[in-house]
Amino acid sequence: MKHNIRTLSSFLLLLTLSFLACADEAYITNQGENTVSVINLADHSIIATIAVGKAPVGVAASQSLGKAYISNVDSHSVSVIDTNTYTVVDTIDISGSPVGIALSPDSKSLYVADWNDNRVLVIDTADTSQRREVSIGKAPAGIVISPDGSKLYVANRDSNDLAIIDTQTLKVLQRVATGEHPFGITLSPDGKQLLAVNVYANSLSVINLDTFDTHTIAVGEHPYCVTVSPDNRYAYVTNTQADTVSVIDLTQYKEVTKIRVGGFPEGINYDAASNKIYVANWFDNSVSVIDASSHKHVQDIPTGKQSRAFGQFILNKTSH
Repeated sequence: MKHNIRTLSSFLLLLTLSFLACADEAYITNQGENTVSVINLADHSIIATIAVGKAPVGVAASQSLGKAYISNVDSHSVSVIDTNTYTVVDTIDISGSPVGIALSPDSKSLYVADWNDNRVLVIDTADTSQRREVSIGKAPAGIVISPDGSKLYVANRDSNDLAIIDTQTLKVLQRVATGEHPFGITLSPDGKQLLAVNVYANSLSVINLDTFDTHTIAVGEHPYCVTVSPDNRYAYVTNTQADTVSVIDLTQYKEVTKIRVGGFPEGINYDAASNKIYVANWFDNSVSVIDASSHKHVQDIPTGKQSRAFGQFILNKTSH
């Protein structure tokens, strides 16, 4: 009997460890201490704290490559983290100030928005010396790629517009006006709507990518980033100067509630595996956890100094 209990206990322990090992992870940039905190999203433990370049901001993570890319605005570089060993394995020098960062769906191309030089770089992830670039609007910030990889969307903060770029030719196909100072952007999971946060206008632009009709929705003070639920129903916007997240019903195009989170919330992602929303808080040096079913703030996870996590910071280890 005792042997059976020990065997069962050992099996359950191995099962738990296996579950934790394959759980999704969050890569949180801590701009004030030049590190990245890695959070296991199954138990919310800090797996690692990794030293990167100066003033890390943006994140793009790839399951297929087993890598996370971190833009370092003050050291003019991108740190490449091995997501199995939690070590920096490469540094990509950028002759500019990288902020927004994103990967193509096949992870073959890394897109980097150069804030100072008003351009976007396209870097071959297999050979980072192979690069292309496109001149864009003033102070490009948030960037996102279409699900089929054919189009790149760029928020030009100081031009008050979004640029749509053909990823093969790097030609600007169209520009779409937004509110004042667009910064964080995302696509709805079905790829039908482009969402842009307008920092100075305290609003969210929701653009239909078939008709280019735009809905403008009032949110909280000084909004920053946005994420969308997997069913395309809700958008979540961080309001940095209100310490809240606005919940937008995308079927009605209106704010339905606000959720109080940590101080000066910036980056935000939705983890479909756990049905939770994660928010990086600059002032509180933490990540707030929101239960997406109840829209309740349920936990804060201590991280590093001045957490930002701009971009797609969740590595989906549980998806195949």
